[in-house]
Amino acid sequence: MTGNSSPVKPECSDRSIKLLQLVSLVTVICVFLLIILGSVVRVTDSGLGCPDWPLCYGKILPPLEMTAIIEYAHRFVASVIVGPLIILTAALTWISFRKQLWLVVPATISIVLLIVQALLGAVTVIRELPGEIVASHLAVSQLLLATLILVTVVAYIGPLRVASGNKAMSPRDRLPLLLLCAAIAVYGVIVSGSIVTATGSTAACMTWPFCQGQLFPKEFAEAIHMGHRLVVALAGLFIIYVLHLGIRAKDRPKIIKIMSMVATTVFMVQVVVGAGIIWSGFPVSLLASHVAFATLTWAATISLAFLAYAEKAKSLIEA
Repeated sequence: MTGNSSPVKPECSDRSIKLLQLVSLVTVICVFLLIILGSVVRVTDSGLGCPDWPLCYGKILPPLEMTAIIEYAHRFVASVIVGPLIILTAALTWISFRKQLWLVVPATISIVLLIVQALLGAVTVIRELPGEIVASHLAVSQLLLATLILVTVVAYIGPLRVASGNKAMSPRDRLPLLLLCAAIAVYGVIVSGSIVTATGSTAACMTWPFCQGQLFPKEFAEAIHMGHRLVVALAGLFIIYVLHLGIRAKDRPKIIKIMSMVATTVFMVQVVVGAGIIWSGFPVSLLASHVAFATLTWAATISLAFLAYAEKAKSLIEA
């Protein structure tokens, strides 16, 4: 990378790179906010605030009812702001970085996931909120966020290096792989949480950390809910361990250490919020916050994984 300020492609102009960096970052932030808005739709039971799709009660504008306004706001942000931003991000990679697979591939996948999300959103309304579709909608949104984070990291830092023969993946340097596994564990936690919601098991357990004093309850809803807590506990131990390695890594850029500390803090806050939901009687604000912190944990850990690969590759190239 000597003699070139671009972390992506020598023949591309700085203007194109800076534009992609800005657009991809804004897109990531907007997708994150859209996921939070979607959680507000869910916890306020506004999913059928507009009982038809794509219109709302057959009209372009919703009636002045709270649930309709909340659902309409989610649709508006998704279709008018987030959708065009994702398309713009992909278009920029196709036009200016078509030879850069680390940009073109995830950007193209984001378009596919965007289409899948739109279809799932339509099916959710048409079929009147089936649990499995609602859960799938959340799971796909997290994957969409990850693909856009990858585009952003590559735009700012440079391509990832994951080949088995590369020094970045030597047997003595497992942090990037461990961070990727930790991110997958966070994703598993989110999916298990969405299953709790999909099966209507959110309020099945009224005590914490055990469910009505039981570690393995026999009732289906209670078992689903308690299963999520066990997933959080087991995955959480691994996640904290890996983030601890990120904090203590001496040969890593400072951003890895800082983000590891941030991810650890956010994850712990999410656990406390989860307990607070039970203790305080399932308030809407905490239910929405739970999804927000889970998504933020996912974004932080998957960003860490991408950064660990990219930063290591960058340091090797510069050396």
